[in-house]
Amino acid sequence: MWRGPWYVPELRVLNLGNNSLTGIIPPYVGNATKLMNFDLSENRVSGNIPKGIGNLSQLTELYLYNNQLTGFIPTTLFNISSLLAIFLGINRLSGPLLVDEGNIVSNFNFLSISYNQISGCIPSNICQLTELNFLSIYFNNITGDIPKNIGCLSNLEKFYIGENPIKGTIPTSLGNISTLQYLYCGNNRIVGQIPPELGKISNLRELSFVHNYNLIGQNSHTLKAIKCIVSINVSFNDLEGEIPSGGVFAYSTLQSFLGNKGLCGMHILEIPACAITNPGKQSKIKEGLLEIVTPVVTSSFLIFLLATIWIMKRQKKGKSKDVEKVPEIRTHQLVAMGVLRIGCIEKSST
Repeated sequence: MWRGPWYVPELRVLNLGNNSLTGIIPPYVGNATKLMNFDLSENRVSGNIPKGIGNLSQLTELYLYNNQLTGFIPTTLFNISSLLAIFLGINRLSGPLLVDEGNIVSNFNFLSISYNQISGCIPSNICQLTELNFLSIYFNNITGDIPKNIGCLSNLEKFYIGENPIKGTIPTSLGNISTLQYLYCGNNRIVGQIPPELGKISNLRELSFVHNYNLIGQNSHTLKAIKCIVSINVSFNDLEGEIPSGGVFAYSTLQSFLGNKGLCGMHILEIPACAITNPGKQSKIKEGLLEIVTPVVTSSFLIFLLATIWIMKRQKKGKSKDVEKVPEIRTHQLVAMGVLRIGCIEKSST
């Protein structure tokens, strides 16, 4: 059983990751007060995370992922102001996320608790993690809604909340996170529409609302405006309307839109073409066609008319020249005949 070197007062870095360590994290872990980097990842350490870990006032990075840890995440962790990264994924941790009440003084950049048994709601005081740019809480038992004020995480770049029984609607405030690049909300119970505000996230690269089943509406055109997006998956929902032909949609596959019976668009393989059932839309299409066809027909007619007039003038001019030539020929003939007659008279007189 591993007991740990907790009586080394000057210890700054403890990296024991990717070994076969067993046992628990001793409760006197807090004695290593100058520890900055603590890595026990990818072992078989079990038991709880000791509350004494909150005494590591200089701790900046904590790696405990891929172990067999159980119990709650100590609230004292969120009061270490120097702490920048916590990785607790792939364990058996339970209880709520963060604290329901109270202040958080940590300046987290990274918080990963995926693949655990964390329950309860995402608390509103998550907004106190103003420096957070990576938040991964997928594959847990988190319920409730996504907080309406989630847009307060103004530095967030990656947000993974899929594989949880989260319900409610997608907050419009997500559109305020201009730094957001990756958003995964798959296999939740989210309802309602994809808010058009998401179209404002100019840095968004990957977006997934797969397997929510109850997302509705015709908001695909909103996402067409996002220039950087390279991957989108909204399959198995209740979306409808035409799939845009530009942007990321031009390179998407059938798998990105499966299970949405109301979607249509010829450019995606096996997606049916959109039927025009709206008379207003039909009239607009007719008006558009008329705007294109009318100038073409008019210009063609004018060209034909001008060509006809030009040909007629050429023909008329040719005829007038022929008429002028006829008198000239007859005159020459008469002169010639006159000359011949005079010649004949002279000969007879002689």
